[in-house]
Amino acid sequence: MEEIGTINLQARQWLEDHALDKWTLAHDGGKRYGLLTTNLSEIFNSVLKGARFLPITSCVQLTFYRLVHYFEVRRPMGSIAQANGDVYTPHVAAKQAALMSKAGAHSLKSFNRQKGIVEIVTQKGKNVQVVNLEQRTCSCGKWEILKYPCSHVLSVCAKLFLNNWQYINKCYSIVDYCATWSSEFFPIPHEAYWPQSPSIRLLPNSDLKRDKKGRPRSTRLRNGMDIKKGKSGNRCEICGERGHNRSTCPCKPRRINV
Repeated sequence: MEEIGTINLQARQWLEDHALDKWTLAHDGGKRYGLLTTNLSEIFNSVLKGARFLPITSCVQLTFYRLVHYFEVRRPMGSIAQANGDVYTPHVAAKQAALMSKAGAHSLKSFNRQKGIVEIVTQKGKNVQVVNLEQRTCSCGKWEILKYPCSHVLSVCAKLFLNNWQYINKCYSIVDYCATWSSEFFPIPHEAYWPQSPSIRLLPNSDLKRDKKGRPRSTRLRNGMDIKKGKSGNRCEICGERGHNRSTCPCKPRRINV
């Protein structure tokens, strides 16, 4: 915040006027699990890319069958992991293995072995971090945000001969993974077998009918992210000018009938 205020005082004041738990990881109470981007929204947007301009019934049908596919693929993965005796998901297992290599380079100084309060000095950068195993905190903040031990915590566990897996949040367990993808879906019967609805028949609004043919013009507000680099319009293959192609080029040679 001090760096922002040095650049622009109004920007810092604008940020301070908004609740910190709405836009910071440090004050969100651990709700975002390391996510502070719109990537999740972009994923859903990508999944439904082909259904944007379809009729609402087709859009709902496409969404339904894609959900069925996701659950059908991931449900057996959880069952296989349980059969193999895995306790945590492969994602967090790989993260712990990668962090373990970094943990070996840290130096430690114990302040309270019973409570697990240890000072960590990193080899790269010589940063000093404080780990408290009893409160499950690390001054780097990664343990609280990501819900699994950082390299500093792993280094302490190795020093005190503790099992580091006990400090991983249960959201990464295979049990919770299986529970997440345990829901079942059932096929939708043909419309001829649907029960008759006693409700009032709905008719389309004729005033909303489009008279023009073709694809409707998008009303999406475009921003700087929509501009592709390196593209400044079509270039004609005949004259080399931009703004038209060879079929509409004024320099295009014309055939003369003799």
